[in-house]
Amino acid sequence: MGESASETRVSASASSMSPATALRVAWVVWIVFLLAPFFLFLHVVWTLNGESAGAASPGHEQKWFLSAVVYLLIAGPVSFFARSGIFKAYWFGKKVSPGKYLSGMLLIWLALEFGGLFSLAGCLVDNELLPNLFPALVAFMFFVTFWPSGRAMVRSTGNQDDAALYEEPR
Repeated sequence: MGESASETRVSASASSMSPATALRVAWVVWIVFLLAPFFLFLHVVWTLNGESAGAASPGHEQKWFLSAVVYLLIAGPVSFFARSGIFKAYWFGKKVSPGKYLSGMLLIWLALEFGGLFSLAGCLVDNELLPNLFPALVAFMFFVTFWPSGRAMVRSTGNQDDAALYEEPR
Protein backbone atom coordinates (compact mmCIF):
# COMPACT_ATOMS: atom_id res chain seq x y z
CA MET A 1 0.00 0.00 0.00
CA GLY A 2 2.86 2.37 0.83
CA GLU A 3 4.47 1.72 -2.54
CA SER A 4 1.39 2.70 -4.50
CA ALA A 5 1.04 5.92 -2.51
CA SER A 6 4.64 6.89 -3.28
CA GLU A 7 4.12 6.00 -6.96
CA THR A 8 1.04 8.22 -6.97
CA ARG A 9 3.03 11.10 -5.46
CA VAL A 10 5.82 10.66 -8.03
CA SER A 11 3.43 10.58 -10.99
CA ALA A 12 1.51 13.56 -9.61
CA SER A 13 4.69 15.59 -9.20
CA ALA A 14 5.91 14.66 -12.69
CA SER A 15 2.63 15.72 -14.28
CA SER A 16 2.51 18.98 -12.33
CA MET A 17 6.04 20.04 -13.31
CA SER A 18 6.13 23.59 -14.60
CA PRO A 19 7.66 24.43 -17.99
CA ALA A 20 10.34 26.50 -16.22
CA THR A 21 11.35 23.54 -14.05
CA ALA A 22 11.37 21.20 -17.04
CA LEU A 23 13.53 23.66 -18.96
CA ARG A 24 15.98 23.95 -16.06
CA VAL A 25 16.23 20.16 -15.81
CA ALA A 26 16.67 19.94 -19.58
CA TRP A 27 19.51 22.47 -19.53
CA VAL A 28 21.31 20.66 -16.72
CA VAL A 29 21.03 17.32 -18.52
CA TRP A 30 22.07 18.85 -21.84
CA ILE A 31 25.18 20.47 -20.31
CA VAL A 32 26.16 17.23 -18.56
CA PHE A 33 25.68 15.35 -21.83
CA LEU A 34 27.72 18.03 -23.59
CA LEU A 35 30.63 17.73 -21.16
CA ALA A 36 30.77 13.92 -20.97
CA PRO A 37 32.06 13.34 -24.53
CA PHE A 38 34.41 16.31 -24.19
CA PHE A 39 36.11 14.80 -21.15
CA LEU A 40 36.14 11.33 -22.72
CA PHE A 41 37.75 12.85 -25.83
CA LEU A 42 40.42 14.47 -23.65
CA HIS A 43 41.02 11.10 -21.99
CA VAL A 44 41.29 9.39 -25.39
CA VAL A 45 43.79 11.95 -26.68
CA TRP A 46 45.78 11.79 -23.45
CA THR A 47 45.83 7.98 -23.51
CA LEU A 48 46.75 7.71 -27.18
CA ASN A 49 49.36 10.49 -27.03
CA GLY A 50 52.72 9.00 -27.88
CA GLU A 51 51.50 5.41 -28.07
CA SER A 52 52.22 3.52 -31.22
CA ALA A 53 49.32 2.00 -33.10
CA GLY A 54 49.13 -1.65 -33.93
CA ALA A 55 47.73 -3.14 -30.73
CA ALA A 56 44.42 -3.86 -32.44
CA SER A 57 44.04 -6.72 -34.87
CA PRO A 58 43.85 -5.79 -38.57
CA GLY A 59 40.31 -4.95 -39.65
CA HIS A 60 39.09 -4.72 -36.07
CA GLU A 61 38.90 -0.93 -36.20
CA GLN A 62 36.63 -1.16 -39.19
CA LYS A 63 34.19 -3.38 -37.28
CA TRP A 64 34.00 -0.93 -34.38
CA PHE A 65 33.71 2.03 -36.75
CA LEU A 66 31.01 0.34 -38.85
CA SER A 67 29.03 -0.68 -35.77
CA ALA A 68 29.10 2.93 -34.50
CA VAL A 69 27.98 4.22 -37.90
CA VAL A 70 25.19 1.64 -38.19
CA TYR A 71 24.01 2.43 -34.65
CA LEU A 72 23.85 6.16 -35.40
CA LEU A 73 22.12 5.56 -38.74
CA ILE A 74 19.43 3.51 -37.00
CA ALA A 75 19.11 5.10 -33.54
CA GLY A 76 19.21 8.69 -34.80
CA PRO A 77 16.17 8.57 -37.09
CA VAL A 78 14.30 6.20 -34.75
CA SER A 79 14.72 8.64 -31.86
CA PHE A 80 13.47 11.53 -34.02
CA PHE A 81 10.39 9.58 -35.09
CA ALA A 82 9.73 8.46 -31.51
CA ARG A 83 9.97 12.06 -30.30
CA SER A 84 7.58 13.01 -33.05
CA GLY A 85 5.04 10.63 -31.54
CA ILE A 86 5.64 11.98 -28.05
CA PHE A 87 5.16 15.55 -29.32
CA LYS A 88 1.95 14.63 -31.16
CA ALA A 89 -0.05 17.40 -29.44
CA TYR A 90 2.30 19.92 -31.03
CA TRP A 91 1.20 18.79 -34.50
CA PHE A 92 -2.30 20.03 -33.78
CA GLY A 93 -1.30 23.41 -32.43
CA LYS A 94 -1.31 22.43 -28.75
CA LYS A 95 1.44 22.74 -26.21
CA VAL A 96 3.49 19.72 -25.14
CA SER A 97 3.41 18.89 -21.43
CA PRO A 98 6.69 19.42 -19.56
CA GLY A 99 7.06 15.69 -18.80
CA LYS A 100 6.60 14.76 -22.45
CA TYR A 101 8.98 17.52 -23.50
CA LEU A 102 11.69 16.11 -21.24
CA SER A 103 11.13 12.52 -22.30
CA GLY A 104 11.11 13.44 -26.00
CA MET A 105 14.30 15.45 -25.80
CA LEU A 106 16.03 12.88 -23.59
CA LEU A 107 15.25 10.22 -26.16
CA ILE A 108 17.17 12.09 -28.86
CA TRP A 109 19.96 13.18 -26.53
CA LEU A 110 20.54 9.67 -25.18
CA ALA A 111 20.64 8.15 -28.67
CA LEU A 112 23.23 10.66 -29.86
CA GLU A 113 25.19 10.60 -26.61
CA PHE A 114 25.49 6.83 -26.55
CA GLY A 115 26.56 6.75 -30.20
CA GLY A 116 29.25 9.34 -29.60
CA LEU A 117 30.55 7.71 -26.44
CA PHE A 118 30.52 4.29 -28.12
CA SER A 119 32.55 5.70 -30.99
CA LEU A 120 35.07 7.32 -28.63
CA ALA A 121 35.35 4.05 -26.72
CA GLY A 122 36.27 2.47 -30.05
CA CYS A 123 39.27 4.80 -30.21
CA LEU A 124 40.49 3.35 -26.91
CA VAL A 125 39.74 -0.24 -27.86
CA ASP A 126 41.49 0.05 -31.23
CA ASN A 127 44.28 2.22 -29.83
CA GLU A 128 43.79 4.65 -32.74
CA LEU A 129 42.01 7.98 -33.01
CA LEU A 130 40.77 7.53 -36.56
CA PRO A 131 38.39 6.45 -38.08
CA ASN A 132 36.36 5.99 -34.89
CA LEU A 133 36.47 9.69 -34.13
CA PHE A 134 34.29 10.57 -37.13
CA PRO A 135 30.99 9.07 -35.88
CA ALA A 136 31.60 10.73 -32.52
CA LEU A 137 32.03 14.09 -34.23
CA VAL A 138 28.85 13.64 -36.26
CA ALA A 139 26.87 12.64 -33.15
CA PHE A 140 28.29 15.63 -31.27
CA MET A 141 27.41 18.03 -34.10
CA PHE A 142 23.81 16.82 -34.13
CA PHE A 143 23.61 16.87 -30.33
CA VAL A 144 24.79 20.48 -30.10
CA THR A 145 22.01 21.66 -32.43
CA PHE A 146 19.31 20.24 -30.14
CA TRP A 147 19.77 22.54 -27.16
CA PRO A 148 16.68 22.85 -24.96
CA SER A 149 14.50 25.80 -25.94
CA GLY A 150 11.21 24.76 -24.35
CA ARG A 151 9.16 26.42 -27.09
CA ALA A 152 7.05 23.32 -27.58
CA MET A 153 5.87 23.63 -23.94
CA VAL A 154 4.94 27.30 -23.99
CA ARG A 155 4.10 28.25 -27.55
CA SER A 156 1.49 26.67 -29.77
CA THR A 157 2.24 27.10 -33.45
CA GLY A 158 -0.82 26.07 -35.37
CA ASN A 159 -1.75 23.06 -37.39
CA GLN A 160 0.72 20.71 -39.04
CA ASP A 161 -1.17 21.02 -42.33
CA ASP A 162 -0.51 24.76 -42.59
CA ALA A 163 3.14 25.23 -43.51
CA ALA A 164 2.97 28.97 -42.74
CA LEU A 165 2.08 28.30 -39.09
CA TYR A 166 3.85 25.05 -38.28
CA GLU A 167 7.36 25.10 -36.85
CA GLU A 168 9.29 21.96 -35.98
CA PRO A 169 9.97 21.89 -32.22
CA ARG A 170 13.57 22.00 -30.97
